[in-house]
Amino acid sequence: MHTSPSSTNAKQTCRLCAGDVSEQFHLTILNQYDITYYQCQACHSLQTEPAYWLAEAYGSNLSNLDTGAVQRNWHNFYVIYLLCHIFKLKNVLDLGGGDGLLCRSLRDYEINCFVKDEYATPTYAQGFTEPNFEDPDLILGFEVWKHLPNPAQDLKRFFSSKPKMLLITTAKYENQGADWWYLTPESGQHIFFYSQEAFGIIAQQYGYELHSIAGFLLFIRKDCASPFKLWLFQKSLRGKLNRLLKYKIMRKPTPGVWNDYLLQKSLQDKESK
Repeated sequence: MHTSPSSTNAKQTCRLCAGDVSEQFHLTILNQYDITYYQCQACHSLQTEPAYWLAEAYGSNLSNLDTGAVQRNWHNFYVIYLLCHIFKLKNVLDLGGGDGLLCRSLRDYEINCFVKDEYATPTYAQGFTEPNFEDPDLILGFEVWKHLPNPAQDLKRFFSSKPKMLLITTAKYENQGADWWYLTPESGQHIFFYSQEAFGIIAQQYGYELHSIAGFLLFIRKDCASPFKLWLFQKSLRGKLNRLLKYKIMRKPTPGVWNDYLLQKSLQDKESK
């Protein structure tokens, strides 16, 4: 068992809001490091001590504990498709998009998505890591924020371009204990857990409205808010309408498959000349 290389007497502060923190419990991360978890007294988030083990934790693109990755991608695709069509969003950037499966799925249906992930290879979205736009309409962050070692700085990547919307997923911290399944200390990748107060602080800091919808957190830039479209989006994710729309969407043609093939082929031909 290894202990933290940092001094146990060093003062810890919240990596999101710089508030004072109090020790909550200890867990063994990556089956070898004894790590302290702290709760912020200001924003009430939970966080590990500064994460010095991340290089080991990201030895592969995907934790072997993440067995829901494919089903989550398909569900996320459907929600994004509806959001983009209801709010007329065109350019999408998936930050922390892993192997690029979601990006590829969106591009199949002609949603102009690109993916970036510093820890993963976008196997399914090769050639679509450098956006052809400066300002995205929508930024995605699915199961990403819990990985951020320094949210106060790292969240600027999501908000600095002032996208019309951000759609993210991450489990909410509500004073769960050391047995909370979402901690997954075996993977070593989950290091910051946000409270409802923390989400509110983030939204206010960057000038966004915050909406919790069907397990997603939707940040809407205040000048882009539309109560009717938001109501329509929420309604589309419920009941019979939800099932009907999902069926119709999945049966639609996928012209993006051929369009992107032609695009990549033309780029290869240019490079070979």
